[in-house]
Amino acid sequence: MDISVTGGTYLKGNVTCSGAKNAAIPLICASLLAKGKVLLRNVPRISDVFDICQIVRYLDCKVIFKGHTMLIDNANLKYKPLFYEECKRIRGSYYFIGVFLALFSKCEIWLPGGCKIGARPIDVHLQAFLDLGFKYNLVGNVLTVYKTSAIEEANIQLSKKSVGASLNAMFASIALSRVAITNVLLEPEGLDVLEFMKKIGYNILYTNSQFLFEKTNLDFKLVKHTIVPDRIEALTYIVMGLLLGDVTVKKLRPNTMTFPLELLKQAGFALEVKENEVHAKKSFGKPMQIKTDCYPGFPTDLQSLFGVLFVNTLGKSEIEETIFENRMQIYFDLKASGIDCVVTDNKATVVGSNKVQSRDYTASDLRHGVAILILAMLGDEKSKISNFEYVLRGYDDIINRVKALGAKITIL
Repeated sequence: MDISVTGGTYLKGNVTCSGAKNAAIPLICASLLAKGKVLLRNVPRISDVFDICQIVRYLDCKVIFKGHTMLIDNANLKYKPLFYEECKRIRGSYYFIGVFLALFSKCEIWLPGGCKIGARPIDVHLQAFLDLGFKYNLVGNVLTVYKTSAIEEANIQLSKKSVGASLNAMFASIALSRVAITNVLLEPEGLDVLEFMKKIGYNILYTNSQFLFEKTNLDFKLVKHTIVPDRIEALTYIVMGLLLGDVTVKKLRPNTMTFPLELLKQAGFALEVKENEVHAKKSFGKPMQIKTDCYPGFPTDLQSLFGVLFVNTLGKSEIEETIFENRMQIYFDLKASGIDCVVTDNKATVVGSNKVQSRDYTASDLRHGVAILILAMLGDEKSKISNFEYVLRGYDDIINRVKALGAKITIL
């Protein structure tokens, strides 16, 4: 999918924050663990969600998705090998491994896909499964995980802090009677999944980076859950406001994005933070020094966006990517657009500028794609963006929402 973007536009208006992509995907997978129907609200209408729903339907479950509400009925759930095209397309399909181990003690699946922003191995997940009494075989792109021992209790430590591995290990623990997991990492989206699991009826405690699971008997019931707002989407529109106009983002949770909001305030950007909304106006800030880190530090998913924001800083800003080794493309785009920018390995420096030269761009992943959209809107003429479908993986109706703010975008 290609789009044309006219630069030099002024954005003004309100945006309502969508439900979080990184909560919706594991929540839909976890709905298979419920004993009864699941009603999810504030579900983002993004391609990753549509793909994960197709996998759930493939497993003979019913999924009704209207507006931003989803009803999932797993009464006819059947075990099937997950050799399904959507599994190769979406990284979050790996959550089915933990869910299947809890339900069927086995899982056969194509290795998950997703954005190409580095190696992104699932070795932490696999080690957790081994520690829980499972074994696995990997032949080509086909992963088979299966139970070999009858252990009922386990005390394991994740080899590395990982949100995905933490949730997958929690799901797989349901196959045992009692499990303690240490070195757990949960961002706000993971905490949302934990809250959902408690609503289903699972006895899971989380404290001091540790899970404690004890087997429980579930009751048949309708489980209702509203997905937490997407803090990355919210900050995307906040950055748009700071660079391009006057934007208010509503129905968000500022307490889930304290670190980046504090950075913006300290740099002097025009930002007004209220209980559940943030008002951002075009402004210029002091140079910033940022290093990505696990939550509650600076999110890697914001790194490309803040790289573009550096255009509106008065001096030289610096950023270092510590999570993924292949997420620096935006800085080459900045340089090609006339910005004074130097990239060395996973570090970049950007000097603020009052002019961005329009050019054509190609999105290489979800967050890079939305960053070049903002860069194109900053430009002096028209730009073409190729592979914009990456952005639709994580941003609900972004073209129409940005056009409603005043952007000039045409689908080619």
